[in-house]
Amino acid sequence: MTSIKLPNFIKKQPVAVVCALLCLVLAAAIYSRKDTLAAAQAELDDKTTQARHLKENVDNAIPLNKADRLDEQFAAMTQAIQAIEVRLVSADQSKLATNLQYFYKIESETQAKLTGLNQSGVAAPARNAPKTTYVAVAYAISVQGTYAQLLDFVRQVENGEHFSRVQSLTLSHPNGGENTPGNLANISLSLNLELLGLPGLP
Repeated sequence: MTSIKLPNFIKKQPVAVVCALLCLVLAAAIYSRKDTLAAAQAELDDKTTQARHLKENVDNAIPLNKADRLDEQFAAMTQAIQAIEVRLVSADQSKLATNLQYFYKIESETQAKLTGLNQSGVAAPARNAPKTTYVAVAYAISVQGTYAQLLDFVRQVENGEHFSRVQSLTLSHPNGGENTPGNLANISLSLNLELLGLPGLP
């Protein structure tokens, strides 16, 4: 092909010439960028890995059906609240006999002797304490019995049906506190404690 015939060829095959020129340009561009191709591929792989991790985190964090998950959480919370409230006493004076019956039951089970039992009302909250749904119902209790009976009494109060907090505990011996067998069988216990409860009716 001579320089004279070249224009005629271009005129006869313009599409082929354009395609050939385009291929040359693309080849030159690829050749000039071949050094950056490896770096770009590595960056792409890194971004793909990060995207996969993010997708896994999102899939694990958000349930497929949010409404069902919220219903499950609400049901679990309701069940937990019900389990707590079953163990509460009432600060309402109309429930006084029911509250005191709890201690009489422990007295019967431990064979200790209640010599004093008084529900002294709702304990005053601590200064600057946050407002809560529940209240502390205070009791002053006096019990007599052997050391084992009194220890059993305290344990049953602490681990019993109701949530309790012992404020103070005093043991005393009769007859000046001499450690005789008769004294060990007749020890006095003074107990101030609080049971977690619901506030009384206004």
